[in-house]
Amino acid sequence: MAQQLHRSDMVNENFEPSDRQEALLSVLTEGRRSGDPWGYATVKRFTEETDLRKQYVNRELEGLLGAGWVEKPYRGLYKYVEDPRGDDPDV
Repeated sequence: MAQQLHRSDMVNENFEPSDRQEALLSVLTEGRRSGDPWGYATVKRFTEETDLRKQYVNRELEGLLGAGWVEKPYRGLYKYVEDPRGDDPDV
């Protein structure tokens, strides 16, 4: 059975994402309204789609993980959890 690497039990509703974190959230939520697969990304995908360097992507993901907006179900894979600002679609 696979072990989940990082998961927060609660979403921090008071967390204010930085511009870089907003860019990462945008990558994770791309396709959600069109019916395309969405919600998962790797560091490589983040770097390719945002033009951020790997070190910045990793740093910003740590903030999103800590806030509970993103989780890391497996090594190298990140999953969108929730944006408590009300931007989540009815899916």
